[in-house]
Amino acid sequence: MKPKFLIATLSSCSGCIGTILALDIFEEFLERVELVYFPFLIDETEIQDTDIALIEGCVSEGKQVDVLKEIRSKSKKVIALGTCASFGGILSLSTEKDASPIADYIEIDGIIPGCPPPPKLLGNCLIKLLENKDLELPENNLCANCPLRGELELKFRDQINDLFPEEINQNDERTHCFLRDGILCLGPVTRNGCECRCIEFGMPCEGCMGPVGEDFTSNTINFLSMLRLSKELRKYEGIFFRFAKPKIRRRLE
Repeated sequence: MKPKFLIATLSSCSGCIGTILALDIFEEFLERVELVYFPFLIDETEIQDTDIALIEGCVSEGKQVDVLKEIRSKSKKVIALGTCASFGGILSLSTEKDASPIADYIEIDGIIPGCPPPPKLLGNCLIKLLENKDLELPENNLCANCPLRGELELKFRDQINDLFPEEINQNDERTHCFLRDGILCLGPVTRNGCECRCIEFGMPCEGCMGPVGEDFTSNTINFLSMLRLSKELRKYEGIFFRFAKPKIRRRLE
């Protein structure tokens, strides 16, 4: 008997859904499951009993809480799909809307992080769910596999002045860590599993895979306290709130 799947979207850009649709294994996935709710593909509008619910997007409106609770009551497992559902997401930068992860309102059974989730990680997680196995996420940080790792710098002597390099190029020319060039990279406090795609493209890590530990913001604050941040970056709250907004705001002095 095929497992029943429900895939729902809250406040999001639908990038996570797009990644699912583009997976090499998506056709196989469709053959092995019964989709009972997935507005992007089927016309069913009623939330039905299901084995596994994948929920994309953060909670930013009150009515979404009722939808979440209904899904939870009708699902054996609920998985947060992507950074928005897992941590709050990019909407956390908004000063007009709240952005909450779904776990603030319902109990969940796992997360698949990433903005959007890396295809390899997402595909492996879907297979685990099909086989009724627990999800497995990397437990080390991004630096563990970073192509710019070189000799690990622990004292961070250089002042960090920029969020991005002046020119964005493939890293054929870059040979060492962004931090040594005075460019902020959150790889040391970000979960591994994205295959360093931003790094390979010439961009530092912004932390979309979430923390290796439990709390995104406290990990970031502890890491930033080790750095010599410029005055401008110390005032830039987007460092903390790019993918998760804490209940209590705090600023480095």
